[in-house]
Amino acid sequence: MNRAWYITASVFFLVLLATSCSSNGSSSEENVENAEGAKHGTSEPGSEVTEPDEKKPSILDTLTVEDADDLPPCNEELNGRFFFIDGESLPYFCVKGEWLNASDSTSFSITCADGSLQAVDKIDHEIVTNPPDYIDPNTPNNGNPWDQNQNNQNPPVPSGFDAPIAGTAQKGPFIPGANITVQEIDSFFGHEMQQVAEGCVIGNAGQFRIDNVHSDSNCVKIKVTGHYLDELTGGSSDSPITLAARTCTPSKANVNILTHLEIPRIEQLTMSHIDYSIAKPQAEREILAAFGIDIAGDMPSAVEMDILDNSEYSAALIAISAMLKGGRDETEMMALANNLAEDIKGDGVWNDPNWKIKIADWVVGFDSAGKYANIRNNLTAWGAKTIPDFEKYMRGFFPIAYGFEPCNSSNAGAVTFVNQGQSVYFANDYEHADHSKVRFICDAKTQQWRVANALEKDTVGFGPGEYDKEIREGLVNHDINYIYDNGKWRVATAEEADGFTEISKVYASLKPNDKAVFIIRHSERTSNTGKSGHLTENGVKYAQELGARLAAVAKEDFYYGYSGYTRTMETCENIAKGKGQSNYQLEVIDELDGGWYVRDSKKVESYSSSDGGGWAVYSKYAFTGAYLDAFYDLKSKSNQLLDNVILANMGNMKRVNFMCTHDYLLVPLLAYVTDGHANVRYYEKRRWLNYLSGVAMIISEDGSIRYIPVRGLGSGTMQ
Repeated sequence: MNRAWYITASVFFLVLLATSCSSNGSSSEENVENAEGAKHGTSEPGSEVTEPDEKKPSILDTLTVEDADDLPPCNEELNGRFFFIDGESLPYFCVKGEWLNASDSTSFSITCADGSLQAVDKIDHEIVTNPPDYIDPNTPNNGNPWDQNQNNQNPPVPSGFDAPIAGTAQKGPFIPGANITVQEIDSFFGHEMQQVAEGCVIGNAGQFRIDNVHSDSNCVKIKVTGHYLDELTGGSSDSPITLAARTCTPSKANVNILTHLEIPRIEQLTMSHIDYSIAKPQAEREILAAFGIDIAGDMPSAVEMDILDNSEYSAALIAISAMLKGGRDETEMMALANNLAEDIKGDGVWNDPNWKIKIADWVVGFDSAGKYANIRNNLTAWGAKTIPDFEKYMRGFFPIAYGFEPCNSSNAGAVTFVNQGQSVYFANDYEHADHSKVRFICDAKTQQWRVANALEKDTVGFGPGEYDKEIREGLVNHDINYIYDNGKWRVATAEEADGFTEISKVYASLKPNDKAVFIIRHSERTSNTGKSGHLTENGVKYAQELGARLAAVAKEDFYYGYSGYTRTMETCENIAKGKGQSNYQLEVIDELDGGWYVRDSKKVESYSSSDGGGWAVYSKYAFTGAYLDAFYDLKSKSNQLLDNVILANMGNMKRVNFMCTHDYLLVPLLAYVTDGHANVRYYEKRRWLNYLSGVAMIISEDGSIRYIPVRGLGSGTMQ
């Protein structure tokens, strides 16, 4: 057996002594300000809202052995200490050299006054109160007094009672050693009176039992103070907390977050002369309603609910408990719980939208990260046999907090955004992504709101593409492009989105008998746009680098033609230089001038001045047929260029040829040879042709021709 338990147990008890639950617990009456503030971010869910996701060690992890043979020696040092045996709910105590189960406590008492569960020998110590009788052979379920489903529960005595109180204390389960106190309360006003009993959480699922409790009132308040197991992390809480329950049926005495939240509202209702039997279920339903939960059928009392049961109410309890924790520390969590209880107290309605949105933001991040399995795994580890669908109540909360309309078949597929400024997922409008890119969709299958994926939120409202292979920028993710392919939208690859193929790749793909003409825009130029304007230093570098990439594919001489402008000549010369080609033909081709498509230059200038510049005017003409009084017919003028200027002169050129020209010629030519698919619709998408980009004209051996948009830089377009 691994004997690391010895050191671990010693450290554990020192820690418990240092954090005594009888003095450091967060009282249920405390109203601590929660300092958490709203944040704004631009990333996806899960990064704006963080929460623990790794399983933290539980105190019980270090105090559990597989079987009785693995219990450490019961010696003087461990006298009074406890261990659990795996699969058993009650601990074993070391009492005078012997390990005894908590159910067999005839010779010892169990205390937790210092926050540490201990056994005290009755012979050596004076016992003030009667010892608890943990096993009664006459009780059902094989004598297990921890079973809360017994059929012979004692009904409350109208004027006080003298009976045991047993139940479970849970946020997650309170850890053994948590302190239990029972106080009489005025059944009408709810005022706390004398404390009538005290005990300990002793079971590993938060079980407690206090025998021989005598109260002159038939209503009591039960408080539990101590550490608990966190349903989000599985480990023990960093700090102790206090939860309370008010009951007038003390034989049913579970303590949980719902029993804690309902107390102020119950007291308010009873002070308004509403009978307790009506006030309690009303308060419980109002709290559930605050979280958007409405369960049909008879509702059990909150003191009967258990997070380890399999029922709709267990699911609601798990969901509320998890949402209130929501990555907060214990002080923040209890501040939220107590503020919520006080808010509901007056009118039964939760009136604080800020807290609702904070919780909703956390749920969205938790849901998007797929961390519900953490809660399920922890509940299973604590003894739950079947776990109900608590997720639906968490997923149902954030749409209410954000003010979304109910999701149903009538609005299935609708996509929306959070317009609540307090939310980390706030957006000014649907397409505005400065704050957050998160959007929500009404799922047609589940009829629940959920976070929309990129395709859903970016293409909503696109409808069919205007043409096959159309490229559109995402509505929310403006850096993602989508392509209309085979009747539906999908994410475009980087090359598809750009719409251009790198020139050296096209060159490398040529068959031996193919011929190619690369008609490209000049490289980067200076601000001088006149005929004598030069390339920049970068422009020279880019052209030479393109030549070097071409040389790496094959060693053959190219033919070069240019428009007669200095910058187009320098582009061809530097491609040849980078390629290592010193003997080359460089010819001026006047038709490559940028004015090839212009019918009336004065009208083009006029339209450019009034309609957003030359890029907007030339692209709108090329793709929509606008400004026909200023430009020639696109089809006839393009065919004239391809047939009469290029193909007619192929006999004077080489197998591979470069034509260095201008953007005003190439944008209309690209629109024509790609049937309007080229992604250079500046008037619509603010995309224009980049330097060293254009079109490759590939002539196959059989005379067929195909056209490929090409680029010499990282992108074929600029914005």
